[in-house]
This record gives sequence, C-alpha cells and structure tokens, in this order.
Amino acid sequence: MPKLTIDGKEIEVENGLNLIQAASRIGIDIPHFCYHPALSVVAQCRQCLVEVEGVPKVMPACNTYVRDGIIVKTNSDRAVKARKATVEFTLINHPLDCPICDKGGECPLQLTTVQHGPGYSRFEGPEQKKVRKKYYLSDKILYDPNRCIMCTRCVRFTDEVTKTGELGFSGRGFRKKIVVFPGKNLDNELAGNVTDLCPVGALLNKDTLHEERVWYWKFTDTVCSLCSNGCNITVGVDPRKGRVSRVRPRTNMDVNEHWICDRGRYNFKEMQEDNMRLKDPILRNGEGFKLSQWDQAIDFVSREITKAANQSPESVAFLGSATLTNEELYLLKKITQTIKTSKVAGNIGLINDLKLHGLLSTDPYPNSTGVKDMGFPYGSNHVLGVIDSILDGKVKVLYVAGLDLFDHVLKDDRESLKEALSELSLLVVQDYKLSDTARLANAILPGASAYEKEGTFTNDRGRVQRVKQVIEPPGTAKPDWEILTLLGRRLQEQSFLYDNPSQIMLDIARSVPTYEGINYDNIGMLGASTTG
Repeated sequence: MPKLTIDGKEIEVENGLNLIQAASRIGIDIPHFCYHPALSVVAQCRQCLVEVEGVPKVMPACNTYVRDGIIVKTNSDRAVKARKATVEFTLINHPLDCPICDKGGECPLQLTTVQHGPGYSRFEGPEQKKVRKKYYLSDKILYDPNRCIMCTRCVRFTDEVTKTGELGFSGRGFRKKIVVFPGKNLDNELAGNVTDLCPVGALLNKDTLHEERVWYWKFTDTVCSLCSNGCNITVGVDPRKGRVSRVRPRTNMDVNEHWICDRGRYNFKEMQEDNMRLKDPILRNGEGFKLSQWDQAIDFVSREITKAANQSPESVAFLGSATLTNEELYLLKKITQTIKTSKVAGNIGLINDLKLHGLLSTDPYPNSTGVKDMGFPYGSNHVLGVIDSILDGKVKVLYVAGLDLFDHVLKDDRESLKEALSELSLLVVQDYKLSDTARLANAILPGASAYEKEGTFTNDRGRVQRVKQVIEPPGTAKPDWEILTLLGRRLQEQSFLYDNPSQIMLDIARSVPTYEGINYDNIGMLGASTTG
C-alpha cells in the first residue's frame, strides 16, 4: 500500500485511489464538479487542481492517482490561485440568479465559489452573459443551458450506468448544451438521478420547481418502501405543507450504491392522496359508519376477538402484509399465538428475474423477507387458504392488516368474496388507505404509511434497515405497531408492554434466531445483515 503526504499529513492508502479519494480519508475536501466516484474520470472541469511536488504544473486531483512517496499540496499558493482562476472561468457565462435558483442553498458551484473563488469578477455586469432558452429533457426534468457548466455527469450516467445513452451534447463553446438524441426519450428507470448528479441548477425536477427554499426543509434519512431492494433515501418535507415533497438517494454501497429508481423518487405522492387516506377509527353503524375514539374501537375489537376465540380459536383468522415493519409483523404473530389460532398468513412478492440496474425488484413489497422471518405462513397459497376458509364459512372473525383481499382473487370471484366478508361476525381492517376490503369492515383502524412511523424492513438480501418517521400520520391515525400494542394489551397485558419499536426489536432478537444480537444501535443508518 502506497504512502503519500497530503498537506503535511502522511497517510497509507490502497492502490487505485485518486487524490480526491485519498484526501477525503483525512478530512481534506478538494473541490470538484465533473468527478463522481461512480462515473468515469474525464478531468474536464479542472476545479480539483493541486500541486504535486516535482511536477512543474498543477495537476487535476481526480486524474492523478496515489503513488508511494508523492507529496501533495492542496493549499499551496499555486493550487489556490489555479482553483480561483477556474471558478472565475466557470462563472464567465453563468447567470447570477442564485436568489431564484432551485439549487440555491445546496449548490456545489455556489459553495465552491464562496470557499475557493476569487471573490470578484472581471466582467462588469450581467448584460454580457449569454442567454439561452430553457427546455424539458423529459416530462419530469427541466434543463437550463445558461446554468450548465458542461461537467457531462448526466451524459456519462446514461452511457455508463443505465447504458441507455439518451443524452449527448450539441454546439461548441458557449453554445454547447445537453440534448436528448433524436428518436429517444429520457425515460429510463433511473432517469431522475441526473438531477442529483448535476452540480449546478441546470437539471431540475419539474415537480419541485419554485417550492420552499431548501434551508427551510426538514430532511430525514430513511428507507424506500416501494420494492424489496430497500434503497436508502433522504426525504425532504416542506414545512408549510407538512407533506413529503422530495425523495433523493442516500449512498449505501451494499444496497443501492448512489442511485434510486424513478418509482421510489416520484411515487411517494400516492401515499398522500387525501381522498384515500384513513384518518380516524371508524365503526360500522347499521348500513353506515360512524367515527370512533381509539379506546372505544380497540375495546370493541378486542372484546369480539376474545369472545370468538373462547368459543373456537380456529374461527378467528389474521392476515398480515409485507408492507408492515418487522416489529409490526412480530406483534401481529404474537397476537395470533395469544388467542391460539393457526389461521394466519402473510402475503409476499416474488423476484422472478435479475434486478434491473441492480435496483428494481419485481417484488413490490419492502418486507417480504420479514414476513418469512417472523414465522408467517407466506405466499399466495396460504393467503388463498384463509380466503377459502372465509368462503366456506369456517372463519367468523377476520383481522386484516395492510392488504386488500380483493387483490388476491380473480375478477369472477370478487362478488362471492364480498358476500362472504359481509357475513362475517367481525371484519377488522387496519390500513393507512381506503381499500375495497375496508369498505366492508365492521371496524377500521387507521394506520400509518412508511413515511409516518419507525421500525425496520428486511430487504431481499437479508439486510435489516431502519425506517424513520418523516411526518406525522393524518388525523388521529397511529403507527401500526402502536395499534397492535394497544390490542395486545387488551388481550394479554403483560406480554405487550412496549413503548417504542426498539423494545420490540430487542424481543425479536431474543425470539428469532437469525436476528440474534440485532438492535437499533448496530443497525445504524446503513443496516445490519441477518446472513452474517
């Protein structure tokens, strides 16, 4: 392993690192625009210039690799002067519109100008800037060529990561701009990542144009819940709306590297549709419904379940969803053991092919692995087995958490299932959105979406990852673990004395062998593997 000196500090690093990577190991940040660790090195922005002892000219740190014995100076007069000149050159035609630019507050060019720029410009006024028309590269991505500094990160991304090659450039000099190749559309499954890669405000998401300034937003690191890969994400909440407004990838080299798919980036809106959200407990009142208080609803549900279980435990059935966290699945399974019923099942998704780009799973659920690990009989056969018991009249009480039974039957069987559900003595639906099953329920318990609760998901590679609460559930809705804890206490109080999901995970670690030793501390924000 080569030893080198950077700004007077001697370090030893592995072969193959460039000077940007080596310097970051000792906390030295070398400014750069075109370099990205997941893309090829082109060394064209020249912002990362450093002095290497014995070399007559300053060198680009991204394209200069570690060698034994070299001495690097990032803060010498020559290096600082070169970087200041590069900033000034980059800003020759860049518009002075930071106050209205959507990238303002998190713009690498803005930060680099403040920290490494000359502090002045030899151009007298903005009237000398070149102005070109903005246009859309896709129905979601706006391109402003005036701000573009031609780092070509977006072009290299479509060439090297997605290998779809939609983007290129046309023109020369200040007329050079990013374009979509004729006959192509920027619609690959990872296209939105180009907006994250852009080091300036040239590529912007149409959906968040001219929203709240970024320094007012609240950001939370969590996990995407829209497929079994479990991509790490950072969620931005606009405080004026109290709603999720933006989702961006969070680097985790063991899960999603630097990227997320466009489904994870944009489809969070479906979870926030107000007309579909369940916000308060609801009890059936004759042919209609009435709003209820939580204590009243939980008392009613627990009383009816206990009465049915005392007569015949097998007349009570529970169905759990792979959208629930490990903690919630564990509690649901524990409730079934408390009342001693074997009629329990969980739905899972199936991965039929290799993941597209290593990210996109054909399993749309975030916690199919958790359903298996928590001991649920899983899969469509077991879910259909419970449905058959309902159709045969063997089930009198049904508790459904997080799934819609009508998604699991053929169109021709929907009417008979509807009739059978209507004849149950008790149908309880716990969910965050209104479903066809919920419309038939005797009791509806409003849960929380993945953005509104704490817990863990286990992805399809056996990695347990933390889900963080980003916003509050609407109305009086509660996180699902809290609902199940309330119900469990009514059934057997001493077995459900949990105050938070971390306590439930400690119980899981004691009860489920593959989770032995796992807790929220060692899960951290990058996850912990159950496969060793």
